[in-house]
Amino acid sequence: MSEEGVYLVVADETEEFPVALRYAARLAKVNHGHVAILHIIKVEDFQHWGDIEERMRKELRDNAEKFLWSAAENANTLNGVIPSLYLEEGNDIDVLVDIIDRDVNIQMLILAGVSGSAGPGPMVSHFSGKGLAKLRVPVVIVPSHLDPEKIDSIL
Repeated sequence: MSEEGVYLVVADETEEFPVALRYAARLAKVNHGHVAILHIIKVEDFQHWGDIEERMRKELRDNAEKFLWSAAENANTLNGVIPSLYLEEGNDIDVLVDIIDRDVNIQMLILAGVSGSAGPGPMVSHFSGKGLAKLRVPVVIVPSHLDPEKIDSIL
């Protein structure tokens, strides 16, 4: 782990995730830091389906692991360092706050926000408002419309 800190990105299958990942990876490279990628599995309540619940959980986890490894490969390509990976189940906000509280090396949360009528996304909305008080680190919101070249030129 780097002495310069960890830049945490939340991995999901949104169009804005690669923008946040690129920004975090480039920022970590410039600051001799490290990227951590968190993927949160949203587990539905399958209790009434008995044995199907276990198979569905396994399938969700297998898919999440593949997605997370792909994100890790992308981050490594961008900055030459293998990122730390977190794969958790639960409520997005609660899991994210818990990870930040547990890992004292995390120094910044990087999120990408979408502009438009749909709004910036639930995490950006939450942590740019009342949820900010729950965090012990700053939040950087990267506009999702930035080109890779623009991100690279900023950092």
